Amino acid sequence: MNSRTRFPELDLVRFLAACAVMLFHYTYLGPQNHLWSGSFPFLAQISKYGYLGVNVFFILSGFVILLTAYDKDAIAFTVARMVRLYPAYWICVTLTATAIVLTGTNHDPITLRQYVANLTMVHGFVGIRDVSGVYWTLAVELQFYFLIFLVLLIGQIRRLGGLLGMWLFASIVLSIREPRGIAHFLLFPEWSSYFIAGAMLFLIHREGASRYKLSVVGGCYILSTAYAIRLLPFGGDKLEAEFSAPIIASFLAVAYAAFTFIALRPRVSGGSNPFYMLGLITYPLYLLHQDCGFILLRLAPTAVNQFVLLFAVMVAMIALSWLVHIGPEKWLASKLKSALVKPEKAAISIQSLLAECLRGSSLKKAIPTASIPSVVPVTVSTGAAKTPTIQSSAANQRVTTGNGTL
Repeated sequence: MNSRTRFPELDLVRFLAACAVMLFHYTYLGPQNHLWSGSFPFLAQISKYGYLGVNVFFILSGFVILLTAYDKDAIAFTVARMVRLYPAYWICVTLTATAIVLTGTNHDPITLRQYVANLTMVHGFVGIRDVSGVYWTLAVELQFYFLIFLVLLIGQIRRLGGLLGMWLFASIVLSIREPRGIAHFLLFPEWSSYFIAGAMLFLIHREGASRYKLSVVGGCYILSTAYAIRLLPFGGDKLEAEFSAPIIASFLAVAYAAFTFIALRPRVSGGSNPFYMLGLITYPLYLLHQDCGFILLRLAPTAVNQFVLLFAVMVAMIALSWLVHIGPEKWLASKLKSALVKPEKAAISIQSLLAECLRGSSLKKAIPTASIPSVVPVTVSTGAAKTPTIQSSAANQRVTTGNGTL
């Protein structure tokens, strides 16, 4: 498959999912938690399911990360992810923290330690609170990236189909046990089914559908739904009465069906992507919209119509995300990419050296004893007597292999 194959639908889906999450926060969660004074009784009955946009993000990540990682090694994958994630993230964390500090709108003041820790993106793993509540999803994404990194590191990306099936099976087993232990942390069964489904759908697109692959995707849908509607014994509290289990299951079914259609649809390399920019600004939009948006909603004059205000704030968040992308994000990404050139080369050298050592060790074990040169007596003729002399039977010869000369 050509690496330049375009998936414009994915960029559109990504943007729509971010807008759904934004509507969920502004029209349902915000008013319910008194984060601003808006009230949308009718709209909230629909937008309250917008949180499922995050679930869509996870399926999409499974597909897109495999699309970008399949022909890379572990180091190139890591560098590419850092350059894609960190520049926008650093900018958005800084903007959000600054806005909160200047307006004093957060009940829990942001400390310098918390801000610096958030810049690493791994702060959640050591118990440090997020600057913005939406950052929790990044920790889940990092867990998935780590597993893909390991698969690339051990050179098993071509066996990914089988590994995904094993991961799904392990997730099902873990889902009926109490959520604790290193296996539960590494395989995160609450969310793993979405990533497994996205990755398997990528393989369906790349290699074609099979009964096994489609069965794995179907199993992912069942596990996803079981967690989403709280059917599992350790899947969290019961589903709140105001949410409908059939609606949630139906939404996830539509999402899975849509991604399956995208995976099965024939592609051509190159071509234009009318939604390319929407896909690029989705990441900063997701990172900025919650706290910065609520600040704008609270600071707006009460006389402004709430629907007009809602629309204006959503447009403002989209515009701010666009400015972040075309300005500081691009500049910072370029600087970070340049800064990582030397570390990347050093890491590649170390990786090559380790690989050579491992190959050498394996080769020595693989050489049969009979092929090892032995020391034998050889009789050398002289003009007088015959004197036994010690000489290698492989003198002036070298042992050669496919990898070179030993």
